[in-house]
Amino acid sequence: MKIFEKMDTFLTLAECGSFTETAKQMYCSQPTISSHIQQLEEILDAKLLVRSGRSVKLTPQGTIFYEYAQRITQLFDEASGKIKQSQQVNSILSIYASNYMGVYVLPDLLRKFHQTYPKQQFELHTFCYDDLHRMLLQDKIDFAFMPLYDDDKYIQTELNHHVLFEDQFMLVFPLGHRWSERKTLYSRDLEQSTLLLPQSRLLQSCILSPLRTMGIRLSTVSMSNFEVIKEAVKNGLGIAFLPYYAVRDQLEKGELLSKPICGLRIERKNGLVYRKNTPPTDVERAFYACVQTGGMTGYSTSTVI
Repeated sequence: MKIFEKMDTFLTLAECGSFTETAKQMYCSQPTISSHIQQLEEILDAKLLVRSGRSVKLTPQGTIFYEYAQRITQLFDEASGKIKQSQQVNSILSIYASNYMGVYVLPDLLRKFHQTYPKQQFELHTFCYDDLHRMLLQDKIDFAFMPLYDDDKYIQTELNHHVLFEDQFMLVFPLGHRWSERKTLYSRDLEQSTLLLPQSRLLQSCILSPLRTMGIRLSTVSMSNFEVIKEAVKNGLGIAFLPYYAVRDQLEKGELLSKPICGLRIERKNGLVYRKNTPPTDVERAFYACVQTGGMTGYSTSTVI
């Protein structure tokens, strides 16, 4: 691998044209850079670079070697990728997702994936949004299924992201509530209500910002997760705005009620976040395709009046 290290040094130096900048990019000293180039020139018995002031330029021989070094590096990366994929044909597919997508969205898609690829083993790992964000930032995972917030600049600018569906947040309240017989609610109806909120800062902003835009101010109580909030709503402790998939079963079973609010729509994008320049394996690509064709449309009926 020493020759690859020296080629990497040569390619970096040829591209940035500076020993100082090359040393910074490769986290080593300038004498080390000079040593690598000198050893390459001895191996090839040719002068590869010439200094021009503070910069360096390729000699004709250096230009020839630069083209071949790029091809060699590319072929090595392709071979490494093929080997990785061949080793993972029968390996376990590790899926990382937010608690919301892992609990309410992905199980049905995993069932469909298993029907198509019954021999493929998989693991589903769920985390809160902040933990997924931190693992992506620290290069511990390459992809995650999670909410997409415009305010999260790291996700928006440093990673690739693909929107899979957009959730509408449903206003839910308990059976027997004074709104039970109403067809539509208005902002004034929410006065004197207690709003139960998840603890996530980004999720609270997603819910509260549209309410504040309409001039709706409510007393709030923070709770740990959607399941806790749903039970609290059932027991009459307050009302809540929860994403469609989180309350779909309770609404269908009649355990919770929901009504549209005139002029109000709270939505959140959900999708796949993945690292740039990290191609998925064949099995990951197959699962992505299953997710994209899985019919996740969120709740998008016309409830804004």
